[in-house]
Amino acid sequence: MSEPRVAAKVQVDAIRRLCEREGGFAMVLSRGDPVAGDILIISRERGGSPALIRRALRWDGPPSWRETETQLFENEQKLTVFLDQKRAVDPDLWLIDLDIPDSERFIALLHDFV
Repeated sequence: MSEPRVAAKVQVDAIRRLCEREGGFAMVLSRGDPVAGDILIISRERGGSPALIRRALRWDGPPSWRETETQLFENEQKLTVFLDQKRAVDPDLWLIDLDIPDSERFIALLHDFV
């Protein structure tokens, strides 16, 4: 039997607060299912190019946060098209846009958050 999971809305609120505590800015772009929705984070370090971070399930332990898309989006329009495609496939998906001072540190904090 698997461990109970914290509701998606609670996780999103905690991620927003964590970002703001670390001196960043967080905005929810799209609300998903409040209980079971998956979460996709668009992370920008000081307004730079976006990186996508999501929770990855693991066989050997609890889920962990990691960058999933290493491609760079040439412009905001391509990023928007990509995110629209993700939402079309998964309407329960939460999208959060973060502008953070230090992305590596933030991902490390997310690992402790899970």
